[in-house]
Amino acid sequence: MVNRRRLLTQLAALPVLPAVGWAWPQRAAAVVPPAAAGSNRVRPSDPRWPGPERWEDLRRKVRGRLAAVQSPLVACREAGADSCQDVFKSLQNPYYLGDQAGLTQVSGWAGAWTSTPSAYVVAAKNAADVVAAVNFARENNLRLVVKGGGHSYQGTSSSADSLLIWTRAMNNMVVHSAFIGHGCSGHQAPQPAVTVGAGSVWMDVYDAVTTKASRYVQGGGCATVGVAGLVLSGGFGSFSKNFGMGAPGLLEAELVTADGIARTVNACTYPDLFWALKGGGGSTYGVVTKLTLRTHELPAIFGDISVKLRAKSGAAFQKLIGQFVRFYSESLFNRAWGESARIRRNNILEVDMVFQGLIKEDAAKLWNAFLDGVLASSPDITLESPFTIEALPARRWWDSDYLEKYSAGSVLSDPRPGAPRSHAWWTGDNEQVGTFVHGYQSAWLPAALLHPAALERLANALYLSSRHWTVELHFNKGLAGAPTDVVAAARDTAINSAACDAFALAIIASGSRPTYVAGGITDPDLADAPRAAQAIEGAMRELRKVAPGTGSYVAESNYFEQSWQQSFWGANYDRLRKVKAKYDSNGLFFVHHGVGSEAWSDDGFERLT
Repeated sequence: MVNRRRLLTQLAALPVLPAVGWAWPQRAAAVVPPAAAGSNRVRPSDPRWPGPERWEDLRRKVRGRLAAVQSPLVACREAGADSCQDVFKSLQNPYYLGDQAGLTQVSGWAGAWTSTPSAYVVAAKNAADVVAAVNFARENNLRLVVKGGGHSYQGTSSSADSLLIWTRAMNNMVVHSAFIGHGCSGHQAPQPAVTVGAGSVWMDVYDAVTTKASRYVQGGGCATVGVAGLVLSGGFGSFSKNFGMGAPGLLEAELVTADGIARTVNACTYPDLFWALKGGGGSTYGVVTKLTLRTHELPAIFGDISVKLRAKSGAAFQKLIGQFVRFYSESLFNRAWGESARIRRNNILEVDMVFQGLIKEDAAKLWNAFLDGVLASSPDITLESPFTIEALPARRWWDSDYLEKYSAGSVLSDPRPGAPRSHAWWTGDNEQVGTFVHGYQSAWLPAALLHPAALERLANALYLSSRHWTVELHFNKGLAGAPTDVVAAARDTAINSAACDAFALAIIASGSRPTYVAGGITDPDLADAPRAAQAIEGAMRELRKVAPGTGSYVAESNYFEQSWQQSFWGANYDRLRKVKAKYDSNGLFFVHHGVGSEAWSDDGFERLT
């Protein structure tokens, strides 16, 4: 199978859930002027921090699901080195990370944030638990964090000294043959859908919808990404060129707003809030407890191709890039093809793409003609690895039993006793488990660059960019070339409309896997992070020359983005601010570079305005 992504205590009576505190220095908070009493959020060292009686009251309201948090490394130190090795091994398992209250799938970002456990966690089982936690945070002026899958590059599911609402246990699913939203009878036709708990990850959903029910739901390419976070940020997946983003597929959500009310939100009940949820960012307008998503007819076949080409000189590599972008514009710029290509600094073009709506023979013929032409055009271009193609029944694309038998090596399975058989993840995603980001930038590349007169400019920019750092082109994360109804549905979301006019999202990134030790973790490559970030900036500068001001995708973007409001949401930002002010006027829900976050310090504790 194709590699889908690459990179990058106060109450002793409370139960303790495992977490871990990372060892890197936290980015310094912004210097802010003194605020009015009570306007800033409180920390455990603050005399206004809730006393034991109030925490005990919350524990009763959530039926014992409130817990203090402790690192698993503490227990392994006490038990000895052998136990530590078992913990370290578990930290390579994304499902294990997701099952820990204080862990996140991304471990931090150099100079920006580090994954740090909250003070307390409510391990919510239902909306009533979330209501109690939201009310408690609002009444006690606490920093509130919401975590589902925990994959945020921006660190939005982690904060020290906070109260965490953890939705992992909210993972029930119901498949509908004819769903009509609450209050929408007579206004909407019934349609196939699936209702998903906010704590579910996409592998759970694919197992229920595709493997078992033979339907398709638009979700993420990485199997362990959380459903809620992906949909609320927009939601690109491997086949978005045909099915669009996840956000337009949202039919209804249950959302607990800052006033502690659980609302059923759809186009008929709260249309303004519903629109904001479709791409306006996660954990910004409330806590989503469940989502209902449209499902689609499943294609007969899903497939993938992989090939790697090497050029012996810079001139030959520049020519190869030009040949590839022309091939893409003429043959792959359509609903059938998705996923990515990497243009590497060592003059290697690496392509891993997926297809649907084609038979294997037609896809192979297309690629063989391209490769034969490229190799015949110059002796300085050679195959670094052979062309491979695979096609399988679409129903089996996420069937871990089938993949282990017929596509050996494409997936890894959760090895823990009692783990669901469906809990597997793509081998290509293994390197991002616990990744520590050194630098990360993205930009949408407009489809106008694929016009014949612009192809040479595009190829030159990609070549010059690759002299600084590897450039990844994610074709499925730009909706140009998709069916007209898919593009129209995306324009009715809060995401920057530049995504609708782009043929790809360019991602330039660097990171490393952390090294675990008994006292915490260290990053042996941290000294290289500034150099990597500088090289990434140089690479992106070349692309901005041909694609200035095109914006970027909020879920995969630069933590230090200066014009983030325009970059992520474009002309939609003012409308989003009005929705935020209406439903969360005091800013209870804060995430880095989320709508309304400019009113707060970087860590979300100090009010600036």
